[in-house]
Amino acid sequence: MAINPNNSLDNNHTCYCGASGAGKTVAVKRFGLVGRNAALFDPYGDYRASRVRKLSGLGGRPVHHYKTRNGFKKAFIAAWSSGRSFAVAYQPDAKGDALRVEALWFGKLMWAASDGNRRLDLVFEETGKYTDTTGAERSILGEIASGGRKFGLVAHWVFQRPSEVPKTLIANATRYVVGEQQAMLDARRWQAELDCSIDEIVELGQLNKKRTKYFLDKTKGIGNYKKVSVSF
Repeated sequence: MAINPNNSLDNNHTCYCGASGAGKTVAVKRFGLVGRNAALFDPYGDYRASRVRKLSGLGGRPVHHYKTRNGFKKAFIAAWSSGRSFAVAYQPDAKGDALRVEALWFGKLMWAASDGNRRLDLVFEETGKYTDTTGAERSILGEIASGGRKFGLVAHWVFQRPSEVPKTLIANATRYVVGEQQAMLDARRWQAELDCSIDEIVELGQLNKKRTKYFLDKTKGIGNYKKVSVSF
């Protein structure tokens, strides 16, 4: 179970949002926000080895994948107990409701392992595929978003549209990495969150190239955002 609650810990939960091809997973890999101890829920294997070094694993850092609960659980416990840095991923063969079941299992395991004296980064790739509400998320995912901070958990939510994920996840993040959006509805959602102009969001898609992606990167505080690019 979660141990050693520490209310002095900073909230570093981050949302990465962009249309398909906008580079949101590239941002996870290249921004360097994921800490030395990382567990990933990676249903499509996006963090497996790649011929492009900067995109291989977690930005060049190897990620060990496991397709069964037992295999992942054993590997995670061994890594978390070792005191060494690690990156392990759970890649279940599941879709639809079954994928949500696996995501919740992963989340519960991470919650049980959490320790306010140690930071543990959690990457939830394709979050919109296994959430079932845009309102309050009352599952373990919502618990991680709202209460994980004081137990050392740092969540990285990766999704295509803000209209597909629970407000609990977005509202409890303090950093937003926003790429090209696929609809004005989504652009307006981020306009309100970032306190930026619609034109600044629309421009991201116009600037994007095959190997260079643009984002608005917002940190804590109103209006604290800047345009950044990542090449690979």
